[in-house]
Amino acid sequence: MGIDAVTDAAFQLERLRAELIGHSWAADILGTAKQPVLRVNNPAEAEMHDEVVCQDGTFQWAWGGLIGPVVNPAEAADRIMFVLREVAS
Repeated sequence: MGIDAVTDAAFQLERLRAELIGHSWAADILGTAKQPVLRVNNPAEAEMHDEVVCQDGTFQWAWGGLIGPVVNPAEAADRIMFVLREVAS
């Protein structure tokens, strides 16, 4: 991965982070400078959390599942919040 791809990944994850924070979700960039990771937490359900990476112009779950393209961080944030939503008992 070239330096531009790393910088772009960090930039794109920061854009996604801003979208999630705008919805009052906790999101922090972790990992290394070469491999940034966005840790997302559902504020209402502590057990609902996961990590997101940016690769090849897409947001993906750290385990490999596709979330969506980086061109629409608002849509990706909606998808993340849906997947990590509270489950009514």
